[in-house]
Amino acid sequence: MPLDGLQDELDFILGHRTQRYWAAYLLGIPTLFIYTLVWMANIAEELKAKAIEMGIEGPHTSWWHMFGWNTFGVLFMGPAVATGRFFKTLNRIEAKMNGND
Repeated sequence: MPLDGLQDELDFILGHRTQRYWAAYLLGIPTLFIYTLVWMANIAEELKAKAIEMGIEGPHTSWWHMFGWNTFGVLFMGPAVATGRFFKTLNRIEAKMNGND
């Protein structure tokens, strides 16, 4: 799968196996992607908790940041803002884990 690298990184950082992307997106189809949005928001909240645990200063991604920008900010490039903050938090966690903070 094309996103297996990201999936493996999330599993390692969060310390547990997360739901596979393809499954979340397939379950999103009958729910008009509400399931997928909530799943992404939950992963974002777990990343925020991990960043706080590691002592990384904010701003972090969060449940409301991911959900809000993807829902209410859709006309204002909201998904791009939410995804950017998600990956910024992920990259800061990885840098700290690699000792490049």
